[in-house]
Amino acid sequence: MKQKIRKIIILLFCLYSAFFFIGSTLAPIMAYLKHYDFSALLTSLYMYSCHQQPDRSFWILGYPMALCCRCFGFYLGVFIFGFIDIFDRLKINLKVFVTLLIISTIDIVINYGLQERHNTGNITRFIVGIFMGSLFVSVISYLFKKEWRIKKHEN
Repeated sequence: MKQKIRKIIILLFCLYSAFFFIGSTLAPIMAYLKHYDFSALLTSLYMYSCHQQPDRSFWILGYPMALCCRCFGFYLGVFIFGFIDIFDRLKINLKVFVTLLIISTIDIVINYGLQERHNTGNITRFIVGIFMGSLFVSVISYLFKKEWRIKKHEN
């Protein structure tokens, strides 16, 4: 029963993430097709979850995406790794987890923590976002499995 609940929650995260990465990709396409109202609506839906700086976003057809590269990568990572986890194929051991966490932390420190603003580039931000999405799914999945093991031992 707990595994079904875990899979449903991961599926909900996948659907939520799909809304973000599809919508953020669709916004510049709609602007290019001169559907400015729909493009603006999509962009405004994401303004509370991302800073949406155009210089830190991918551009499609001459318009910036509605999410920055890191957020786009995060939602794509949650979507991909969530579906992998639903089929019980996500196996990230502790060494890989810590390595991805260190890489993600270093990128964030380089971009935000140093006195001078350094730019690691949009491709790097995108890849780190995917790493962060995979870490998020791993933690959610682990917490459900850990809780299930604890309750199983109590009985």
